[in-house]
Amino acid sequence: MTENLQRSEAMARSAALEIATYRVHLNLSESTTDQKYFPVSTVVQLTVHEEISTFMDFIGESVTFLRVDEEILTPHFDGARVTLPTLSVGDHEIEVRGHALYSRTGEGLHRFVDPADGETYLYTQFEPADARRVFPNFEQPDLKASFLIGITAPASWAVISNERQVTEHPAGENSQGTPLARFGFQDTKRMSTYLTAFIAGPYTRFTDEYEGIKLGFYTRKTLAPHFDSDAVALITKQGLATFPEAFGMPYPWGKYDSIFVPEYNLGAMENPGAVTFNENAYIYRGAATRAQYAGRANTILHEMSHMWFGDLVTPKWWDDLWLKESFAEFMGAWASVEATEFTEAWSNFAGARISWAMANDQYPTTHPIVADIVDLEAADQNFDGITYAKGAAVLRQLVAFVGQEAFFAGARTYFQAHKFGNATLKDLLHELQVASNRDLSEWARQWLQSTSVSTLRAERTDAGLRLVQEGTDINGNAITRPHRFSVRSLRATDGVLSTVATEQVELTTDVVIPWEKLGGADVDAVVANSGAETYAKIALDERSLASVLATDVDDDLTRSVISTALWQMVRDARLDPREYVHFVLSQPHAQPALLSQRTTAALSVSLDLAHPHLRPGLAREMFEGAREILADLEPGTDTHTTWSRTLARAGAMMPESVDTLRTHLEESSDQDLRWGFLKALAALGVAGEAELSAELGRSGTSADKVAHLEALSLLPGSRAATLEKLLGGENSNLEAQALIDGFSHPSGADEAKAAYPDYFAHATEIWEKFSQEIAERILYGLYPATDRGEGEGLTPAQEWLAQNESAPGALRKLILDEADDHARKLRIQEAFN
Repeated sequence: MTENLQRSEAMARSAALEIATYRVHLNLSESTTDQKYFPVSTVVQLTVHEEISTFMDFIGESVTFLRVDEEILTPHFDGARVTLPTLSVGDHEIEVRGHALYSRTGEGLHRFVDPADGETYLYTQFEPADARRVFPNFEQPDLKASFLIGITAPASWAVISNERQVTEHPAGENSQGTPLARFGFQDTKRMSTYLTAFIAGPYTRFTDEYEGIKLGFYTRKTLAPHFDSDAVALITKQGLATFPEAFGMPYPWGKYDSIFVPEYNLGAMENPGAVTFNENAYIYRGAATRAQYAGRANTILHEMSHMWFGDLVTPKWWDDLWLKESFAEFMGAWASVEATEFTEAWSNFAGARISWAMANDQYPTTHPIVADIVDLEAADQNFDGITYAKGAAVLRQLVAFVGQEAFFAGARTYFQAHKFGNATLKDLLHELQVASNRDLSEWARQWLQSTSVSTLRAERTDAGLRLVQEGTDINGNAITRPHRFSVRSLRATDGVLSTVATEQVELTTDVVIPWEKLGGADVDAVVANSGAETYAKIALDERSLASVLATDVDDDLTRSVISTALWQMVRDARLDPREYVHFVLSQPHAQPALLSQRTTAALSVSLDLAHPHLRPGLAREMFEGAREILADLEPGTDTHTTWSRTLARAGAMMPESVDTLRTHLEESSDQDLRWGFLKALAALGVAGEAELSAELGRSGTSADKVAHLEALSLLPGSRAATLEKLLGGENSNLEAQALIDGFSHPSGADEAKAAYPDYFAHATEIWEKFSQEIAERILYGLYPATDRGEGEGLTPAQEWLAQNESAPGALRKLILDEADDHARKLRIQEAFN
């Protein structure tokens, strides 16, 4: 098959073709049976500007009919492409009929059967190029069209697409005697194929309205009692009140539906008028922290901003993916602060999302924010921390550089100039330059078209605090980016580092801030980029480092910047993992999102990154620390929930933790926390299959089934059977992840190595056997990151890379990145043992 569309092929098609409309019909009448495929038809009207021999994209079961204008042809279909005859200049109509496949991997049309009540739910996920898994089309973002959608499905179902439903006609019965209807939808405005959406099933619907915009909120029937629709509606309305004013253009897509769907690969997807959300991430059946609610608000606003950045104006090709994702990441935090109660959004961003960006930006496969995306496999992997979080951080720096007023003025003219069309970096820079009256070409080169992260290093001198930018890009060139940021000085007062002064700084290479501007040379700590205005690592001077390790600070944003700086020092083998764990335990009441990030990082250190002989002691410290902290906390609070989760994860490595874990299990009525304690007990071999099955019987929801599967995979002696089930291929995306998490848990590391000693011998086979989504999960999750002095270290990865230079670029990237993480782990273990 030829699934991996090349950029050059897409450019040839866009130069020759202009698409007017698609008429698409899906026949989902038998979707409640075990049938693996469904009939689909596409009729596309287009204009050919240059004679072309080309193809339509379709990854399906079969193509049964092909018509070009009045001529019916014998279809030539290789499983990914429908070959077309040479198309002459002029107008044409093409009709393709066939059978598409239901998905269990979250790609294309995903089919889910709720184990609690047996109901079937369908939804689509297409970005970057999976609309072709559902209907034949020209799958690239710059061939926009208007879509007229028809869906045949059970008459009692909610059936949703991008536009409002306008017709419903009886369509007989299916093989089970279920009454059917054909649902028709208003034709859409011009948009890209990957933004089309098809959702169908017995979803429970909640309705609302905002200034004439109809709002719908959908969830599975069994989750409806847990769905706080009023809270979700409030954030939605706050966004709809904020973005049209900021962007100078009303919401452009008519209705606004939000559908919470099962087994989702992403957090959410910005389908115009039909946004899909990950129910597992954003519907809370048990304890949820403020950080989780803040994250949900951020995601709602992120997706809503896409209605302009991405949907209204779309990148021509995936090189400019940042034109939507970086902006949406930025706008999600910006709007949270501007419009909602979650004003801590930038602190949460600085404490967690930036770490994701910096991890990706230090891989040998790092790329500029404006990337070079040669094909669809590369596009799929470009949805990463660089495109999202680094891009957003750089936009924050751009706002500091040109001013917020000019930034939004440029955005408004950009939308007007390119609405319902496509754009590039050049188009956006033009509008921003006009609005700010500044030449941004050099700024763009330094920030958007270069790689890697630099370090702002602080040194105390007699004259003042000296700040130096250090670092090289992936090609070894010195990074000389311009930065505008604040520097905060702090002095210990009553057990807290309190702010003394804040100074604004412009830096390209180095600068010295006189001590009198910072409150004197005796301040205990000085923190560069304390307002998280720019994107860079922070290297604290020796006195400041000692101070922030020992004492909390009085400012949330500065605290988040410090937290990220310390974690980067651990990853760079410049801070002892033991000091980091002590730091996390010494500040148990940090703001919710930051506490979650810190405890997760400390557990990563304690269970994996630290030298093997240090890990038992660190896990014990985390466990005992969590137990002592929990004794003084009120159950049900955010802090109690976070430390309970930490207790369970640390306890999974300690046989002496059993009694404590049992006590917490018995006292907890929160189902997700109960599974956390049971997974730990399973890893220790004291909760067997009977107990795990009894727990599953308490509710038997889809989330419980996945948790139960992971717990079974954690049982000692289960690794070989887990691996066989995983590689057998008959798993949904979340089932595969549960098996991976159980197999790779550090409690069974030796057993896993014995069960799968030949990872590299099968890497290519796994890549070819599974969809990219599942293959990446397996290969990332099972990578054998051995400890220092164990086995052959990095040699197997290096040998595989040397022997597989012609392997798919996306597969090589995966191995290169995993090997880089492995090398970091070995450096940490060598530096601190």
